[in-house]
Amino acid sequence: MDFRGKLILAPLAGITDTVFRLLCRENGADAVLTEMASAKGLLLQPEKTRRFLEYDEGERPVGAQLFGGVPADMGEAAARVRELGFDFLDINMGCPVRKVTSGGAGAAILATPGRAGELVAAAVRGGGGIPVTVKMRSGFGKESETYREVAREVFSAGAVAVTLHPRTRGQMFSGRADWRQIAALKEEFPDRIIIGNGDVRTPRDAARIVEETGCDAVMVGRAALGDPWIFQAMRRELARRYAAVGPADAPSSAGPSRGERMALILRHGEEMHRRHGAAGIREMRKHLAWYSRGIPGAAAFRAELVRVATIDEFRAVVGRFF
Repeated sequence: MDFRGKLILAPLAGITDTVFRLLCRENGADAVLTEMASAKGLLLQPEKTRRFLEYDEGERPVGAQLFGGVPADMGEAAARVRELGFDFLDINMGCPVRKVTSGGAGAAILATPGRAGELVAAAVRGGGGIPVTVKMRSGFGKESETYREVAREVFSAGAVAVTLHPRTRGQMFSGRADWRQIAALKEEFPDRIIIGNGDVRTPRDAARIVEETGCDAVMVGRAALGDPWIFQAMRRELARRYAAVGPADAPSSAGPSRGERMALILRHGEEMHRRHGAAGIREMRKHLAWYSRGIPGAAAFRAELVRVATIDEFRAVVGRFF
């Protein structure tokens, strides 16, 4: 799989389920990733873990993101991912959450670059040809920015692409992503695929990160919440300014009309209800809050969402507000 020129939806735990990923694919995302799942969980509790790895054929190309700190587990889990039919496997080396890092996974791997290489090597062997990528931060702490060393290890072990979110684990999501680190990585690995991530909030940001870092692709996360159309807008901006990412026939629309916006929101909720029943409607509350950002009366609307519990209530509140 060639990641060059792609706009990719980042994995976001508890958010980027198959319904949301489908909407993003329909609206310009070139590839998507599942929510983060445990490599060990896939081996020991396969049915429980598989719910994080459900996908629809319409999502392709779709990758599975796994976390774990034991190479043997990662290798066996990679074989399962290939059997499930995914287009690629991404290993998480950036999650800053203590529950993950305390087990030696996520951003904790950055403290020992050699182990990062061992995890990728095991996944490449076990995966039987499935492309393996890595998503990482710049280091575990400010005094240990190991992203260069980790990139050397994982590329040597067979990774086909590296996504860098240039914040340390200690920063969590505070401060600014240091895009200079993405540029440094691309300079060191000019023939490898480097994917830029972090603080890509607007179409202009997508164009800037390509221009300033030379990255081969862009990964977008929180900016897509409530705005799956952002990928189309980014594609237009990139085509207009640089023609650096994506096809020349970028969408020409200025954005969704009010009717198109409401139709997508309704479809999002209808599909969540079809798949998950009342639980799907409860999940839609947070999406409705994101969809309402920047619209007059949004604060009062969000206060009303706690009472939305049925599909009829969902339809009614969407019809009134959007």
